Amino acid sequence: MPRVRSTAMERVLIIGGGIVGLTTAHTLRRRGLDVLVLDAGPDRICPSRGNAGQIAPGHPPIPSPAVPPKALHMMLDRRSPLYIPPRPSLPLLRWLLAFRRACERSRYERNMEVLAHLSRISRELFDELADELGPAATLEATGLADIWQTEAGEMEAEAETEWINRLGFATECLDGSELRRRDPAWGPEVRGAVIHGDGMRIDPAILCDVMRAKISSLGGLIRTGCVVETIRRYSGGWEAVMSSGEIVVAGRLVLTAGVWSESLARMMGVSVAMQPAKGYHRMIRLAGAPTIAAVLREPKVGVTPMGSLLRVAGTLELSGFNHRLDPNRVKQLMAGAQTFLPGIRGAEPVDLWCGLRPCTASGLPVIGRGLEGAWIATGHGMMGVTLAPGTAKLIADDMLGEPVPDWAEMLQPR
Repeated sequence: MPRVRSTAMERVLIIGGGIVGLTTAHTLRRRGLDVLVLDAGPDRICPSRGNAGQIAPGHPPIPSPAVPPKALHMMLDRRSPLYIPPRPSLPLLRWLLAFRRACERSRYERNMEVLAHLSRISRELFDELADELGPAATLEATGLADIWQTEAGEMEAEAETEWINRLGFATECLDGSELRRRDPAWGPEVRGAVIHGDGMRIDPAILCDVMRAKISSLGGLIRTGCVVETIRRYSGGWEAVMSSGEIVVAGRLVLTAGVWSESLARMMGVSVAMQPAKGYHRMIRLAGAPTIAAVLREPKVGVTPMGSLLRVAGTLELSGFNHRLDPNRVKQLMAGAQTFLPGIRGAEPVDLWCGLRPCTASGLPVIGRGLEGAWIATGHGMMGVTLAPGTAKLIADDMLGEPVPDWAEMLQPR
């Protein structure tokens, strides 16, 4: 597709160059619209690069009925998967109260259905992306395992699996012996697993690089190092004012800036209440790594093979806007993984990373319209990669006047 020669008012400006912004740009460009992506980060450093590398259709929202009974212990224990350092913050308090309401079973089940619809669309689109982008994109349909060690973990997994099956996703249940027969990397403490056949694994940094190259080859533009401080209506369209003082004009705008979306969203008539949820990953070199990406239920840790390395990812830390690495969180992450994968002990560390996920209290992303000519897509939490193609389709369909499904109303900004 050749580069489109258009006036500024004919193009779509996308603010944010993570996986949601890139898939949105790709989808819009594929459908004939001129796109310009502004990303605050440096060249070739995708904001989504630290993702666990798992595509998990049917994954439940973070707030669930299983959370409140153990919430106080988890929140105050620096070693727990969910940790909230005490700090005076009215927005955090409001968010926590809304999070507690979202844990009610009726809300949880409703939100899970919405995520299932969106993730199913995304999964189908990932197959199309894999065909278009080729093996370089690292999209591998290898399945995803949910693995547990305790009776309580098994009961939680069974309840979730029942819902996931009801929503139309295929699963296979294994006991610990059968899992170890298929994949000897798993330790003797593992009691069982559910294999989600629709799951995929990726290297998110490579996927972002391939997506950027594809968008450019289709005639889209991507600019990095562009920190947008203000957006405002301009002559029937929108203009973005950058920290450098430069002003970029476009006819339409899509805000996909992750945790940094909240203040800009207000300028486009949208209120979005999110918390930046810090997550960590450690890359290790591990001989005899598992062959399938997995979620380890009790410690809430994800492990994903990436070439000769293994990514160990997890934790949900609500400590505000900072990138401080807490050694205790890293120890908790690795200790949790080691109980499932004994071979991790003594493995060579290669890389350590932390980043901020945009988390809404409901566990649902915010996808929809703001003021005329403006759309928003943010709040995907830990599901940014999983939900990105479906998110892009919803935005593109609405922008081009095509019908969107009724369930998408639940995702509209309020």
